[in-house]
Amino acid sequence: MKYILSSLLSILLLMSVSSYAQNDDKPFAGNNEKTLPLKPTVTENKKGFDKSKLRIGPNINFGYSGNTLLLGLSPVVGYRVVKYFEPGIGFTYQLQDAATVNRIPGYSSHTIGGQLYVKIYPWKELFIYGEAQIFNFRAREKSLVRGVKNAYQSVTYGNVLVGLGYNIKVGNNSYMSLGLMVNLIPNALYGYRRQPLPLIGFNFGL
Repeated sequence: MKYILSSLLSILLLMSVSSYAQNDDKPFAGNNEKTLPLKPTVTENKKGFDKSKLRIGPNINFGYSGNTLLLGLSPVVGYRVVKYFEPGIGFTYQLQDAATVNRIPGYSSHTIGGQLYVKIYPWKELFIYGEAQIFNFRAREKSLVRGVKNAYQSVTYGNVLVGLGYNIKVGNNSYMSLGLMVNLIPNALYGYRRQPLPLIGFNFGL
């Protein structure tokens, strides 16, 4: 009986050792996995067009020249190239209301044109303003007498405006511009006596 038990224990021990040896021969899956080195994070500097620097909005200007009231609306598009420099382009429509001021019946006039502007920021949102304009002025005086033709006038002229203003933030990437400017080329149609003209603009970033 002791011999049989000893034989069984020996067989079981041999089977255990054999099974362990077979498992040990198999490669461990975790040991075969290679840990790849982490790639260094490269911070890319954005180059080219950045839509967050784009400025879109209308400028409103008005003034009084001689006996004429001047009202203007100028949609503009600008780009804040760097923190201190912003060029832009725009289209202008202006109404010279001499009919109301001079009480001239049947008189109407308007001006259309374009402009290039630049803002230079020497300190925070304080800016030095410069603008070159080219306009075409057209007026009509309707004749109230039978047989007399209407009178027409068409004049093309330019302006160079300079001024000072400040941007007041009114929202996320949006601001209102307030300032004063003068015309360096005075004429009877725009800033005849070089009086200060208000600059009011609303600019919205994308």
